[in-house]
Amino acid sequence: MSGINDHINWNLTRKQTLFARKFANSLVYIPPISIVANSHLMMFGFKNVKGKPTWKLAADLYQNLLVLPSSTSQFQAAVETSRFRCSLNTLTLINFPDFGSLPFAVEIRFPIWHTQMYFEAWWYSGDKLSQPLKSLTEIKSQLTNIESKIDAL
Repeated sequence: MSGINDHINWNLTRKQTLFARKFANSLVYIPPISIVANSHLMMFGFKNVKGKPTWKLAADLYQNLLVLPSSTSQFQAAVETSRFRCSLNTLTLINFPDFGSLPFAVEIRFPIWHTQMYFEAWWYSGDKLSQPLKSLTEIKSQLTNIESKIDAL
């Protein structure tokens, strides 16, 4: 067994329970967190034991590349590229776009109505065949079949 079905290819990056903070008589939402990603294929799980059955959204994830266009830029090296939504009480498989930049950061932002959240983040370390390489392999296979038919004539 190999690929995403093989549990040995999944590596736990982080698991944690986060809580909203209380100040005076007001509740402050769970602050965003960032994790470093060393793979474009990741899996995230979110659970809130105090969540209502009607709550579906657990978190929004943002892929941030750690690059700058110039050393003279006035901006932080965290270029926001993609956004993904994750549901409560389930694992979500995300294939982040490959911009040729590893590692990158994943910023996790929680909706303000959550007062606590348990989450797990996993990264995939197994072999992954890129789509262009898959296409080339299929074309090569078709050419081999055509050549063998021509040779048989």
